[in-house]
Amino acid sequence: MLRIAAVRAARVSRTPVFKPVSLARTIRRYESTVEPDKHAAARKAAQALSDDLQRDWDAKVVTYEELLPKTRSPSADSYLIDVREPDEVIQGMIPSAVNLPLSVLANSLQLHPDTFKAKHGFEKPKKSQEVTFYCRSGKRSTTASDVAKRNGYTNDLSTERYNSVSDATMDDLLHALENLVESLDDSAYEVEYHSGVLTLHLGDKGTYVINKQPPNKQIWLSSPFSGPKRYDYREVDDTWVYSRDGQSLLDLLNLELSNALERPVDVASVAND
Repeated sequence: MLRIAAVRAARVSRTPVFKPVSLARTIRRYESTVEPDKHAAARKAAQALSDDLQRDWDAKVVTYEELLPKTRSPSADSYLIDVREPDEVIQGMIPSAVNLPLSVLANSLQLHPDTFKAKHGFEKPKKSQEVTFYCRSGKRSTTASDVAKRNGYTNDLSTERYNSVSDATMDDLLHALENLVESLDDSAYEVEYHSGVLTLHLGDKGTYVINKQPPNKQIWLSSPFSGPKRYDYREVDDTWVYSRDGQSLLDLLNLELSNALERPVDVASVAND
């Protein structure tokens, strides 16, 4: 679940006005003999838990640069939802977006898919899909993220699932690049893998570094040609994707290695050799 960042102007703070406080009243307050509420701590803990469940603190904020590729090449695997009201949307909206006003979002996400489509004119988002909300200032999109989370739209990648898919990806890449280097028969080319870091040395052409990033649940790539990139896992097609341009990790490697080695390279097919 994602939301689009909004730039907010800082408010000019007024000079604070200090009012005199009675020292005697302050002292009497701390000398009070009223017995503390024994259940206050429990209520506070319960409220904190409730707040955590009600607020989607983990909803990723999408910048304009990250959103742009999604608007140019919309995908059936993701939804871009405008949560403004119809009278606002009529003035203009992102062409690839659909309108689902915040005022009806909570009830609509509980509808049967057929009822949802009949009411809104488009398919109900699946809980496995990527959903991005936007509005005018960012406030309603934040609330929409909260509402979606309470309705099961977490789109979270568990630690166990991340480790499973990232380890499999790193193993496939290691096997593919070892086969590729072996086929090139050049002593300047070498592949190394240690502690989750995969290194591909291409002699004077440069060095690739690919590594897992468990805290972010990403795979990071450092390319001698295009620089650093961070890849997120997309469950619907089992692909690691760079959110800023929508290109997959394998597509980038295929393109760059083909150009660098002056021969067609398909990492996926090499891994199966």
